[in-house]
Amino acid sequence: MTDNLLSAHISTMSNVWRALTDEKLKKNLKKSFSHTNTSFTLRNVYSHLWSMERTHRFNQFCLNSSHATLTKFLNERVTISNKVYWREVHNFDGPVIFVTPHYGPFSIGCLKAILDMGATRTINAFYDPPQKNSTNAIYKDVLGSLGSGFNPIFNDKRGLVSAIKRLKNNEIVTMMPDVFDLSGQSISVPFFGHFASAMAGTAFLTLKTNALVLQAYCVPTASGGVHCLLDEPFRYVQTNDFEQDIFELTSILFKSIEQQIRKAPEHWVYLRQLNERLGLPLPQNQGFENSRGKISAVANSLNIDTNYISNVIQAYSKNEFL
Repeated sequence: MTDNLLSAHISTMSNVWRALTDEKLKKNLKKSFSHTNTSFTLRNVYSHLWSMERTHRFNQFCLNSSHATLTKFLNERVTISNKVYWREVHNFDGPVIFVTPHYGPFSIGCLKAILDMGATRTINAFYDPPQKNSTNAIYKDVLGSLGSGFNPIFNDKRGLVSAIKRLKNNEIVTMMPDVFDLSGQSISVPFFGHFASAMAGTAFLTLKTNALVLQAYCVPTASGGVHCLLDEPFRYVQTNDFEQDIFELTSILFKSIEQQIRKAPEHWVYLRQLNERLGLPLPQNQGFENSRGKISAVANSLNIDTNYISNVIQAYSKNEFL
């Protein structure tokens, strides 16, 4: 106990010192907070650092705990915001996509799903292989802490085929669409009043399998537990325009992410990179008129119907979008 208290004290002092002295960190967070309408204060800088520290500690706890200890923690210290939504997913007899952005201790939310639902079907985690993103190396062991009900799927061509097969087998696949990766899998969608690059894989898998979508955010609690905030599960109604559906569904997912970040930005892993992820402004932003032509050019480059983009722009101007 003494060692744990000492470690916590050292981490606290380290985060306080970094909040006071890391000018690059503060510069990046100041820009990010301005987009989320959050005041730039040393307390908010520290809150972000402390949240990232707590996420790391939750991962280490999973790796170092016995099966019995971890199960007890998930049952007693991990709460669900809406049990009706949770049961709806549990009882759904088709494919499910569990959207868990890099927000707070999201791995705990995945483990909660594995514990509650893994006895009847496999929970598959879809993420970049460690060779591509070294920070993901830990998640195979973290999400496999319960020993069963979990299967990793790496984000590559082979993994994509596997994910589709498993969804069509009525399994659950977890997705993290907020990862920043400028590739053929990314498109531009509205995000914090700008167009921003977003991974389209979640929408692609949803449309290909007609999966039920559950979007969730995991927030550390003051008592040392985790609270899982759930959006209402939904099934996207497709049109006969697949590319347009990809754009619209990805936009829906990112609007939810934006709303949660605005409520509590400190828990988002990519908070420091927010400003550099934002591209051309949408109508409510200053300087939009100078960018209107560029936005149409982006639409053309993505093979998106410019009439649809015009409608999106007009809806944003009236605050009616989504």
